[in-house]
Amino acid sequence: MKSVHKVLQEFSQEAHELYLSRSVPNLLEPPDPLQFYRDWISPNRPCIIQNGLRHWPALSRWSPDYLREKIGSKVISVAVTPNGYADAVVGDRFMMPEERQMSFSSVLDIIEGKVQKGGVFYIQKQCSNLLQELPELVDDVEPHVPWMSTALGKLPDAVNFWLGDGNAITSMHKDPYENLYCVISGVKRFILLPPTDRPFIPYGVYQPAVYHEQDNGEFEVIEKTDSQKQVPWIPLDPLDPDLDLYPEYRKAQPLCCSVKAGEMLYLPSLWFHHVQQSHGCIAVNFWYDMEYDIKYNYFQLLESLCGASGSM
Repeated sequence: MKSVHKVLQEFSQEAHELYLSRSVPNLLEPPDPLQFYRDWISPNRPCIIQNGLRHWPALSRWSPDYLREKIGSKVISVAVTPNGYADAVVGDRFMMPEERQMSFSSVLDIIEGKVQKGGVFYIQKQCSNLLQELPELVDDVEPHVPWMSTALGKLPDAVNFWLGDGNAITSMHKDPYENLYCVISGVKRFILLPPTDRPFIPYGVYQPAVYHEQDNGEFEVIEKTDSQKQVPWIPLDPLDPDLDLYPEYRKAQPLCCSVKAGEMLYLPSLWFHHVQQSHGCIAVNFWYDMEYDIKYNYFQLLESLCGASGSM
């Protein structure tokens, strides 16, 4: 298996030399669908489209006052954590947020500092929550991005709405979706790693647990005793990697980029990503499920080889 691991490491280096940039390229305008498929989707390369959503009314409309008037009374799902890390490894557990049902206005009150609450609040429900919970906002954006849907030959499987505290952090992970991430206000900061860097990214298997805020404001950890399934996840924090514990990560070549209001990031399927945001940042993302795509199956094979070579 050492020989397999060596080949995988060499493959990663060749990928960076042959087709992966040292930074995330920028496109000035929405691309032609066929050209986008050839240049970005097929080779699995990320890019930022700078003027991809300038025509969306949301860019000028989505102020706190507008959102209060439009959807202030709507009850939505909100993730609450003590430290901003939802769905992340903490010690020997995979910690999930407390899910609360709150009115949209009450979340805005906390984000704007009008109401003081313990914990970090983040609207991040990834179940097509824009369409399911906030359909009143759909006319301010698009139900799908036409050129992306044409390039992939399908409509998105989910359209998600994101709003939260500047302390909310998305830990390093990957998704089986072609992702078009659109920033309406504020800034999102991404750390990206291609699937070919998988040999350098540590994985562990962790007991799931969930946060719960007690009456005194302290958060307790509740084991998910009803779940027999442990969660495979990345324990490494790319903001402060423990290179003594994970020395192989030195060989990884992360790309860092900031996506500002009016821009969209094309994040290819199975790319590892870690996300930070400015306080009160609002974004919408489109997920296109490509589980049965040839590219997806290829990188799943790479994942299997990394596990077999001891990279888990």
